[in-house]
Amino acid sequence: MKDSGNSALSTSGNLIAKNTIYNLLGYGIPGLVALVLIPPLVHGLGKERFGILSLVWMVIGYFSFLDLGIGRSLTKVIAEKIGLNKTEEIPIIFWSALFLMLVVSLIVAGISTYFIPSLLNKYLNISPNLKPETYKIFFVVSLSIPLITTAAGLRGVLEAYQKFYAVNLIRVILGISTFLIPLLVLIFTKSLFWIVISLIFIRFFVWSVYLVLNFRLNKNIWSEIKFSFNSIKPLLKFSFWISLANIIGPLMLYSDRFLIGMKVSAVAITYYATPYEVITKLLIIPSALVTVLFPVFSANFSTKPELSKKLFLRGVKVVFFVIFPIVVFIITFAKEAMNLWLGAEFAKHSAHILRLLSVGILMNCLGLVPNIFFQGAGKPKIPTLINLFELPFYLLIMWFSITRWGITGAATTYMVIGTIDTLAIYLMALKIFTISIHSKLHFFILIHVLILIIPFQLEGVLSKLLFIGPLFIVFYLVSWNYLLTSEERSLVQSKTQRLLNSLYIRK
Repeated sequence: MKDSGNSALSTSGNLIAKNTIYNLLGYGIPGLVALVLIPPLVHGLGKERFGILSLVWMVIGYFSFLDLGIGRSLTKVIAEKIGLNKTEEIPIIFWSALFLMLVVSLIVAGISTYFIPSLLNKYLNISPNLKPETYKIFFVVSLSIPLITTAAGLRGVLEAYQKFYAVNLIRVILGISTFLIPLLVLIFTKSLFWIVISLIFIRFFVWSVYLVLNFRLNKNIWSEIKFSFNSIKPLLKFSFWISLANIIGPLMLYSDRFLIGMKVSAVAITYYATPYEVITKLLIIPSALVTVLFPVFSANFSTKPELSKKLFLRGVKVVFFVIFPIVVFIITFAKEAMNLWLGAEFAKHSAHILRLLSVGILMNCLGLVPNIFFQGAGKPKIPTLINLFELPFYLLIMWFSITRWGITGAATTYMVIGTIDTLAIYLMALKIFTISIHSKLHFFILIHVLILIIPFQLEGVLSKLLFIGPLFIVFYLVSWNYLLTSEERSLVQSKTQRLLNSLYIRK
């Protein structure tokens, strides 16, 4: 790989589409593997142990965000340097940022290891015989915090260079290992300790690969190891708000399972976390798109604001057109799907949870587009302040709902707060950036979100089929004829024709 950067490439439709596909595969393949491997994991570990393992996954995921926002900031700043052909400034930014992330993560790791025993003993409702093992595994996870957080910074550099093929190849390996490694360890032992040790080893391997790829992208990174606080001032200004968002967002995202563990049981976590693990895989679709759009917005918003606004609205359309049919299908056939996947007992406890979470995920998917637009435009403060305002209300309502209604209360709260959050950030984006409101698009989305009430009431496969078939037909006919612009229809037609021609030639 050569140290190169071309700002013209950043707005290429073909490059955006190709990188989005890489991201879809990178997120999607592990998601499919999870669907296959979660049932034998639940069976092999038992419901309570699997509940604890899901907490480990959650904590590792949380700390991968706890990088002071520098991972995302590196992507933005380095993308700008590449666009301005100032790649010689990248090494000092790289090392200064990595050193800062390492120092802070070591402090967090020390604090975490000190408080782990008292926190787990006081707040986590698990069987006494599992407590010693649980202490050990969370101690190991805390020690791995520097490894997890600095990996986010290394990945951010690769994304700035738009090396999404490499990023997603690694993501596939890591994602599959997250579920496959515990299953392989189960052949020899049921010890959660050795399962977690194996997962951390895979994280170290991924970190090493990221570092080597960074060195290959810009050979000066290896030869010019320098540190300068002044070089990361632009990073810190931007990353403060990203960092705050990375603390608040996962706290809102993961607090439900901790509160379920405190107020109900580890078994209840399994009934909640299992459908959660499935439905949150839908986030891979908008994540695949917005991860690619972020360097595009970063490099072009100041010089081509109208192009950025057009891509923003197009992103909203794409996300809704793809996610809504999947969500309505899952809500309609949640009971049948859970019964087929994990059996009647799981369907009884988790089917309704899956329905409620599905609505929340639809709203979260839509919210990712304006969120990344704010960040790319250099205004990460707005979505962060919205989340900061919501946080105490969310935690209070979640605590009350779980205390009163258990996991159903948790799923309902997730759905309602997710909807409010998306509405707030979307409306703020329209107002602040003076994006023209396409009333047809908003009315279309509103009507179809309200339609989601219907499948909650349906019983019987026949009635569900009679509902979902006509809905899909009307949905895509209206979308094609009234919501897509002529430019967007031409783009879809040309891409489809190119794909068909490719298949015909191969045949």
